[in-house]
Amino acid sequence: MKINKKAFTLAEVLITIGIIGIVAALTLPSLTKLHRDAGTGPILAKTQASIEEAVGRVLLDNPDLILSDTTVANFIPKLSEVLIMTSTNVGDTTWYILKDGTWIKISEGSTGTIPTSAGTGYALVDVDINGAGGDPNPNRAGIDQFQFVLTTYGLMLPVGSKVLGMDPSTCTENTPNLNCTGRMADNNWKIDW
Repeated sequence: MKINKKAFTLAEVLITIGIIGIVAALTLPSLTKLHRDAGTGPILAKTQASIEEAVGRVLLDNPDLILSDTTVANFIPKLSEVLIMTSTNVGDTTWYILKDGTWIKISEGSTGTIPTSAGTGYALVDVDINGAGGDPNPNRAGIDQFQFVLTTYGLMLPVGSKVLGMDPSTCTENTPNLNCTGRMADNNWKIDW
């Protein structure tokens, strides 16, 4: 009695595996971009809310504290008491790592036109969602680095937003920049570039 087994040949299996590999190679970059884009907005929104809440608590706990009369260097220790963060130096810059792994840098200065209802510009807060060291990707404004203006009333206003009188449309897929923070905020924390 002859048994007739039906099976794939080695060539057919190798061709199928090759086709699957090519399809995976073509779709993987777009899938990783979608994954990155989907996570960026919620991280920034959460960081913005956490810092605003912490600044509000510092201002409530210290009624005599007026941000416009306080240097950032003197304010950070008070903020550290409320917002759980550790400091680390990258080159000559001090970064603060929040408990969720987001890195922030707080420096003197402001940008844009602050609405009078929001106070005046107090500090710039840089947010780096994958760490200032650049792992796993190099730091790029509008990709993994974003910026906010911290006002004297404790509000975090996204750089590039219409609220600051800036033009978020300067952030594009080919030219990501710090104005992407405002573009994302104006788009309900979704990347649309």
